[in-house]
Amino acid sequence: MIALLVNFLEQNNGQLSNRTKEKEFQALTGKEIVFIENLYKSIFLNYI
Repeated sequence: MIALLVNFLEQNNGQLSNRTKEKEFQALTGKEIVFIENLYKSIFLNYI
């Protein structure tokens, strides 16, 4: 599941698409998604 999440984040510059949020990761809250996206960006894209 983590590998799938990272693949989706890689494909879209650290953001999950709306389709991905709704279909693949519907169990995550909006706050959790923002946290994961920001964490990914800070580690892999040198943001924040």
